[in-house]
Parts: sequence; structure tokens; C-alpha cells
Amino acid sequence: MPREENLHYIYQNVQFGSVTQQILDSVIPIDRIIDYQVPWNPKQKPVQQWSSLLKKPHQTVDRKALDVTKTSLIKPRGLINNGNMCFMNAILQPLIHTTPLYHLMQDKKHTTPIYLAMQEFCQEHEIDDGTDEPAPSFAPEYVYEAIRKKQPDTVKGRQEDAQEFLGFLLDGLHEELIGKSSVPKSQEDEWMQVGKKNKTVTARILDTGESFITQIFGGRIRSVVRASGQKDSVTHEPFLSLQLDIADKQVKDIQDALVKMTEPEVLEGFTTNGRSEATKQALFEMLPPMLIIHIKRFIYDSVGGTLKSHKHISYPHELTFNANILAKFTPPTTYQLVGVVYHHGKNAMGGHYTCDVKRQSGEWLRFDDTVVSAVEADQVIEEQLDRQPYMLFYSK
Repeated sequence: MPREENLHYIYQNVQFGSVTQQILDSVIPIDRIIDYQVPWNPKQKPVQQWSSLLKKPHQTVDRKALDVTKTSLIKPRGLINNGNMCFMNAILQPLIHTTPLYHLMQDKKHTTPIYLAMQEFCQEHEIDDGTDEPAPSFAPEYVYEAIRKKQPDTVKGRQEDAQEFLGFLLDGLHEELIGKSSVPKSQEDEWMQVGKKNKTVTARILDTGESFITQIFGGRIRSVVRASGQKDSVTHEPFLSLQLDIADKQVKDIQDALVKMTEPEVLEGFTTNGRSEATKQALFEMLPPMLIIHIKRFIYDSVGGTLKSHKHISYPHELTFNANILAKFTPPTTYQLVGVVYHHGKNAMGGHYTCDVKRQSGEWLRFDDTVVSAVEADQVIEEQLDRQPYMLFYSK
């Protein structure tokens, strides 16, 4: 990249937890990683300039433990469904088998409710010793009970949404890890960002702190609003699971949905200087080690209430994010499919959840509560009339 005297470039280095200053050719190691460009103030030292932005709630984590490719081979266990708990069972299986949670949850210094419940769940699973002796099924209802304490609207025995449960679980763990009692749920920073041709834009980042939850599942989207005669407005939005709309007729697979999501859209009702020329475009700025995709199948209709879309959406074993959907400087990334959560049933209310999980050995298993069976890789991505993919787990 060419050197410019009036700009100070800062780039993200996720693997090593540092920020590289291209002009000064030096590195400032930090725990909170922020990725942006700003006008350089030669009168202010780098550490002084960024100190206010770097003071975010965070949890220090050994990054070697975050390597999703080195998750231990866990002995599979069925999960007992004591009345409409399949939504929880279908989420817990891919979490325990496809992420480093098993090792990260062994830390004894955390004593918060959801963390302790998940720690107990992980300890219920042994490392696979290669024997054929199956492990008995068990009921991890203590995980649900821990979440209920923070989400009083949940009712035991009522069918819940699997994606909503996952959100409660990950958000709850993250908030406990960073100490929510002393930190607001989200923080917003604003600064002047320098874009193309030295054009300044207003940039905002929504920051909720950092824990091993965000380090495993956390990604970020860069959303830009452009209007004639005004400065561009940039928002950096974090996510733990990526929601994909499949309603458009042109969307036939996951790649189509990603492209559709990142296409520029005209903002209705926005006028400047008597002209309606405001557009918004979202691009992927940071991709997580473990990507969770939520296929939006449940649609609210003012007449019929919440309806389920049975539209077939194909998804590959290998998913690549190419330059056309990525923000500048974000490298192309390829993921491997490691988990699928399915919803069975005609209606949005009720139904049943199951999941397929790819173990570290490469073997695919199908989990239907207490029933655990082997499944071929080709069957995982085949269209099925009795169930539809609802959530996809991809690993780098």
C-alpha cells in the first residue's frame, strides 16, 4: 500500500491480537481489536490517540484455545427430551462437537449461572477413547433453567425457537464473561474516517466488548449510507449469528442470499436537496472462526400470524466469501460445513428440531434427541420434504 503523509492506517490482525501501523512500521499489542482508518494527528502519540477507544470490556483468552480445527473428539451422547426441549438439544449438540467450548469451559474462576450450567454440560461429555461402548443419554435441563433466570418470558414445556435459544445462550455467556453488572450492554464510538480520495466520512462502531464467545462466533458488517451532497455514514455492526433473508425469488441458495444481502439498496423516504438519492450497502468486514447462519424461515404476516417458509435453499459443504461481498482489505475466506439444525413440521408454532454434526474425525452424526445415528455427507445437503435447514454451522 502507498504511504501517505496525512493518513494513519490501522488494520486488524485477528490471529495475533495486534494492530499494525503501516506508516510507523510498529505494532501496538492490545486485547480489544479495532479495524478502521482515521486522519493521523502528528501531535498525538498513537497510544494516546487510541486509548479511549481501546478501553472496552473484555476477557483475556489464550488464542490457541480458540482454534476450531483442534477441538477434541468428544464421545457423542443423546439428549433426553422431557417435553418440548428438542430446540435446546439441537443447538447444544453442534456447540459441544464443533467449537472449542469443551476446553474453554473448564476455567474454574467463573461462577455465573449460565457459565456453570454450560461447564456442567461440557463435563458430561468425555473425550472419545476409541471404544465402541456408547455413552448413555442425559437431560441437560439445567442449561435451560439457567437461561430462564435471565429470560423470565420463557415457559418450560412450551416449544421455543432454536435460533432464539442460541441467542439467549451466547449473549448470556458473553455478558457474564465480560461482567455485565459493571458494563453497559453496548457502546458506540464515533470518529471521522478517511475513505476514497481522502474523502471524510462519519463512522460508528457498535461495541459490546470481547470474550471467547465473540472471538469464536463474532463477525462484523460494514454498512455505508451514501447521499448526494452529504458525508458518507459508516456503521460497523457486530453479529454472533448471521441472519439471511430467503424471501426473494432470485435467492435459491446460500450464496445467492449473501449476494442479495450485500447489494446496494435505495433508502425510501430519504431526501437531500430535493432529491432522493440515498443508498445503503452492507459488506462483510470481519468473519469469525465459526460462522452461524440463521435462515429466516419464519415470517410474520398481519393476517395469518407467524408462517413458515418451506422454500428449498441449497447449501454447500464448502462456502467461500469472495471479494464481491467483502469490505476493502478483508481477505476471501472459505468455510467447511460442520453442523445443520433442521426444523420439522408445516407450521412455525410447534414442530420438531434435529441436527446433523460433523465430528473432528470427519464422521457425520444425526442427533434426534436420544437417537444418535451415522449419516452420509451427501445426505446432509440433500433436499428433504420432512425437514428444512434452519441454522448452518460453518468452520474455517
